[in-house]
Amino acid sequence: MKNAQRVGAYALERLQDLKDKHAIIGDVRGIGFVLGIELVLDRAEKTPADEAAEKILYAALEKGLSFKISMGNVLNLSPPLITTRADIDSAMTILDECFS
Repeated sequence: MKNAQRVGAYALERLQDLKDKHAIIGDVRGIGFVLGIELVLDRAEKTPADEAAEKILYAALEKGLSFKISMGNVLNLSPPLITTRADIDSAMTILDECFS
């Protein structure tokens, strides 16, 4: 559990960096290894970006990163409890490429 808490906090920091970089990310949230990335067309209006979420899902799958989508526009990441910071870095690189 300590690993999930420590590495999960690191993952949330990295997700916040992605939010600062990509306007499509409306919000990031999480506790431990339960992480969510809400995709929006417009941050002020909070219009869900359902179509973009699906495209990002399949682009990430092609690069080896698997996750689920909920509510049509929220990317749900729930890595295994043994996930390392290096694993998170790899996942964030893939997501960054897909958002770009």
